[in-house]
Amino acid sequence: MSQNLQLQEPIELIYRNSLPIDGVFHSHAFYEVYYFHTGECTYLIGDKIMTLASGDLILMHGMTLHCPNPVPHVPYVRTIIHFDPSYLTTVLQPNKVAELLRPFEELSNIRLHLNERDQEEFDRLLTEMNDLYRHRRDPVVHAAYDRFSLRFMELMHFVGGFCSKHVYEHEHRSEKERYVQRVISFLEDHYAEEITLEAIASSLHLSKPYLSNLFKEVTGTTVFKYLYNRRINQAKIWLRLKPSYSVSDIGRMVGFRHLAHFSRLFKAVAGCSPDAYRKGIWQASSSHRE
Repeated sequence: MSQNLQLQEPIELIYRNSLPIDGVFHSHAFYEVYYFHTGECTYLIGDKIMTLASGDLILMHGMTLHCPNPVPHVPYVRTIIHFDPSYLTTVLQPNKVAELLRPFEELSNIRLHLNERDQEEFDRLLTEMNDLYRHRRDPVVHAAYDRFSLRFMELMHFVGGFCSKHVYEHEHRSEKERYVQRVISFLEDHYAEEITLEAIASSLHLSKPYLSNLFKEVTGTTVFKYLYNRRINQAKIWLRLKPSYSVSDIGRMVGFRHLAHFSRLFKAVAGCSPDAYRKGIWQASSSHRE
């Protein structure tokens, strides 16, 4: 199931998390800084697939469907920072806010690789942030959350400067990655159409068994689970942006021929029906206006 995540604070830190996960495709309205410490993990973001290396840093615009796929039984250690981009407007001038958010908004969920020296600096920042974040509600540690926020701003400046100098693209993909990337790109282009495994395999000149097994091996999910998650994620966007369209209309727009199938899968992924999801958006909007 997809996760519906909400921030409890404007900036949240999950430091050196090593808990095992069941990879699920999800999206959220906040931005994310993801830092890969160690392990073996393939990360899917939109139509991109990335095989991570220690020291990789991903800057995510959260509304893009994404999912980690770590190798089971291998320690998977990552640090994740979620933040509300509007928070920056409360502490910085507009031109500085635009500068710091540009990598997230213009570089299309970019993956960067830090060299050894940059990793040391980044690790130092994360350690200091974590020490303050753990004590953010401790009255003995004076203004811990404010000091944590200042370290976060320093981290954002580090990231911004790094993006301007070292845009990293992983050029040496394995043959398996290249094939799966082609599948994901095909699905991104045709997700709203009636798609069969035969059509995908034929388009990419692969056999159906090879295509199915390869996609599952690299991504941790099946072709059609990925496709359905992509459609549901798009349906969420249309439910938010097109209030005059019926649920049936939106189901057809994202590729479902039958309303019952669309409603059933939407509830399985989002945890509620399309109507309830739309109503929740409206109620949240009304509450915000009040």
